[in-house]
Amino acid sequence: MVFNEEDENYIYEVIGKNVKKYRKLKGWTQEKLANEINYSLSFISGIESSYHQTFSLGAIWRISKVLDVDFAKLCENENSSSFKAKYIEYKCNKCGAESKFPIKIIKHFKNIYELANSKEQPSFECINNDCDGRMYPKNPMEL
Repeated sequence: MVFNEEDENYIYEVIGKNVKKYRKLKGWTQEKLANEINYSLSFISGIESSYHQTFSLGAIWRISKVLDVDFAKLCENENSSSFKAKYIEYKCNKCGAESKFPIKIIKHFKNIYELANSKEQPSFECINNDCDGRMYPKNPMEL
């Protein structure tokens, strides 16, 4: 079931998808996550399922701690237009690593570049420690 942003159940769907994403990024099974926070496997399964299940902020806080993910990240919908408006996607010119940078910070750098009469777009060192490439905006038109 999919909820729209106006539905109060929408946030449960977003959090459930994010819990699943960050759990998998950590390489954990649902069972491992359940054991780490001392909840049942069916509880974790319910959070991650496409069916609506309520849960407490305390439970999500515990999940964020064991997954080592900022609590707010579990509440972000990367597919919403408001999320996309807050971040600009960057890609490394050597290794291809990708990352999202807050648009507010990028705009500050862009202003600094303009003050220095530079025509270049803000770029950054690659996020990979073993790469000496530069991160450039994937879509410079977003700046």
